[in-house]
This record gives sequence, structure tokens and C-alpha cells, in this order.
Amino acid sequence: MPSDVLQAVLQHADFTPAVSSYADICHAESSSSAALADVYFAAYPPGIAAGTLEEAQSEMEETFAHEYGQLLENASFVAMQQGTPIGVIFVVKESIWDEDLLGPFIIDLFVDPRHQGQGLGRTLLTAAMSACKKHGADTLSLRIGDGTSGAALELYKRLGFRELA
Repeated sequence: MPSDVLQAVLQHADFTPAVSSYADICHAESSSSAALADVYFAAYPPGIAAGTLEEAQSEMEETFAHEYGQLLENASFVAMQQGTPIGVIFVVKESIWDEDLLGPFIIDLFVDPRHQGQGLGRTLLTAAMSACKKHGADTLSLRIGDGTSGAALELYKRLGFRELA
């Protein structure tokens, strides 16, 4: 298994319920893909994710079309502020890149840079962890890479994500 995969055992994960006084947390819907593309494009440094806003829009449409795996709508959430998306977490049934990795897999977690530092990453992540656990999943996995900030990596570790042995 690649060393860039992190996994949390949900029965042992130390997380509190997803609550935010800063934003409303709701399930991700394909009808918001254009607005999500704006957040996605803003959230990543140039050259890490989509190179243009049009590419970001295409990637959001592909996400909802299950091009990156079967989207688990009950475990994928959007942070909304005054009706506008400001962050999202997408979870699929399993990784399409790692055939030996079983269980739900986070394909993306991002927050608009103007709203970072408000605990939204933690809120979205704990919402996904809680939903996966509630629906019987034993683990939740993700990949880290060039687009993973130091703050995100620390958050994953605090919430029980570890490298696979």
C-alpha cells in the first residue's frame, strides 16, 4: 500500500459530533457543483488541482457523476454560509486508485481560504467520520499529497488517521 494513504479506525477514533457556529453543514448536492467549483479552485495552490475555473467545474461535475468512485451522499458534506458553499468533503464508497484498500475513502476536503481557521475542516471531517461509522464502516481512508497543508495533516493525525503498515 502506498505510504501516502492514511486511515482512521472509526471505532477507536476520537472525534466529537460535527457542529459549527460559523457555517451550516449539509449534505453535498450536485445542484451546487458550479458554486463548489469556485471554492475548489480557490482552495488549492496553482498547479495542485484544477488549472482553470472551467477545469474545476468539470471536476465537480465528474465527482457527482461518480467518475472518482461511487459518491457516498450520506457521508459527503458542504459547509454553507448564507447560502454559499465555503467548504466540502467528498467521500466515496472505496478508492478507485487502491484496489486493496477497502472501505470509504475521502477524495477531497477543501475550505475557501477566506474561511480557513474557523474549524470547518475539522467539522466536515468529523461529520464524514460520524456518518461512515453510523452506516457500519470500520475505517475511513484518504491520501495526502502536494495539496495537503501542514494544518490538514495535523488535523488528520489528531483525529486518528495513521499511515498503513
